[in-house]
Amino acid sequence: MRVVSPRARIGFTLIELLVVIAIIAVLIALLLPAVQAAREAARRAQCVNNLKQLGLALHNYESANSGFPWNQVCGRPGNPAAPTAQLQPHQGISGIALMLPYFEQQAVANSMNFMWGVTFGGNTTSVSGFDIIQFTAVSTTIASLLCPSDGTGVGRNNYYLSNGTNYDWHSRAGGAGVFGRPDNDSTVIPTVCYAASTNYGAGTIAGITDGTSNTVAFAERNRGDGSNTKFSPSDIYVGANMPAPTFYIAQMDAAFIVSSMMPACSAFAKANPLQTWNYGGYQWASDNYNQSTFNFMITPNNSTPDCSNWGSSGVGYGFHTPRSNHSGGVNVCLADGSVRFIKNSINVQTWYALGTRGNGEVISADSY
Repeated sequence: MRVVSPRARIGFTLIELLVVIAIIAVLIALLLPAVQAAREAARRAQCVNNLKQLGLALHNYESANSGFPWNQVCGRPGNPAAPTAQLQPHQGISGIALMLPYFEQQAVANSMNFMWGVTFGGNTTSVSGFDIIQFTAVSTTIASLLCPSDGTGVGRNNYYLSNGTNYDWHSRAGGAGVFGRPDNDSTVIPTVCYAASTNYGAGTIAGITDGTSNTVAFAERNRGDGSNTKFSPSDIYVGANMPAPTFYIAQMDAAFIVSSMMPACSAFAKANPLQTWNYGGYQWASDNYNQSTFNFMITPNNSTPDCSNWGSSGVGYGFHTPRSNHSGGVNVCLADGSVRFIKNSINVQTWYALGTRGNGEVISADSY
């Protein structure tokens, strides 16, 4: 009698297939955070490298000019047709623009008129938002000024210059950071700019008496997204009804900031969610707080947003703090050219001490 063998089974059952899919899904879930972490580590390394380039450029500039570039300079020098009308603080050229030749951007520097300044417009995504004289330069995107971790930003600059613990756009001695502002220096700008003002001068290595390794020169800040219908870290709530401190923040002002200014800023932001400036970092050539300058009012990535009680664009006065998409903190470049990662949890007094160049604070190596 012939025995017929059962037909050999080919393929998987539905249960087996589902088990395999489940195992693959679990493996992907386990591996994805590691892959994302590796990618962020690479992006953060590029960000650190960009800051190192700026630190090197800063010292090359100092070697060539016997001082650091000024920032937040007053006005647009060189307009014989209207010399006084053009001398506005928000139309100055940034320290980044002055350093262009020192981080391999000579061609961009050649396209700028350094005797004119930069007109600061409104919606800087349009041609009308740019100074037509400087359009070629200021509309150029420079890769080394962009942090790759800031994927949502649509501006052109992630790296800002320190104005120390100054609340407004001056560089007063008590709150002065690495970079100065020659308000009344006839060798740099016409004296009609701020004839009654004190000249706080440009920064020098000798002027950083706290030590170049204890003073922050540059820090990163998220770029704007160009929309006030959604929140982004670089948003500045403008026209905020905040109590104002003295012109610069001394160590004893920390309690006033925490108890009065920060709650007022948060309350204003909650009540006015669409009253924001959303074009941060659009013009690296502009010296404004909302484009290339930061201060040390509140600690990095603070849960309190940035607020300004100046006008409708936050060009001066207020909170303009470093912010990033890096987990836990921000990268900064110290005045000696080294790059450090500053945690969000840094003590506020230590943060202020890192901001000023000559207040005599002693900072321990393990405090940040």
